Amino acid sequence: MIVTTIDKLTKYSEIPYAQDIVDFLDAFRKTEMVPGRYDIHGDDLFAAVSRYDTEPNNGERKFENHRKYIDLQIVFGGKEEIHWADTKTLTMVSEEYSKGGDIAFYTGESMGYILLGGEQCAILFEEDAHMPNVLHEKSENVLKIVFKIKAGE
Repeated sequence: MIVTTIDKLTKYSEIPYAQDIVDFLDAFRKTEMVPGRYDIHGDDLFAAVSRYDTEPNNGERKFENHRKYIDLQIVFGGKEEIHWADTKTLTMVSEEYSKGGDIAFYTGESMGYILLGGEQCAILFEEDAHMPNVLHEKSENVLKIVFKIKAGE
């Protein structure tokens, strides 16, 4: 996992299409985008914009990870915790990979969390199991963009 700020995205060679992501964000700031999928480079790079209320980590929440896509997550409005653990330390409870999907769910202990809000972003790779949408101190309505970046083969 990489945690950085939006202005430093283009410094990471691990992030394909970094400049396209920055350009999308510049345009996003100037509009009232509604939740939904925004294709930037088709299935190779797209943005999923969502708005929701953060929820407590009540012990029933699960970690997730992806193989086909790298997640780049940015919370523009409000703030949320994203809990993290290496997939090697968790127990897989379900997966969609065998059905052509791109998600698996895990149980286990968090190795820590980051607090996202403002100009911060988290870049999550295959080994980075994450539990997003967790409230920090109190529930907040967040505006979030998750960029799905096709992972290298």
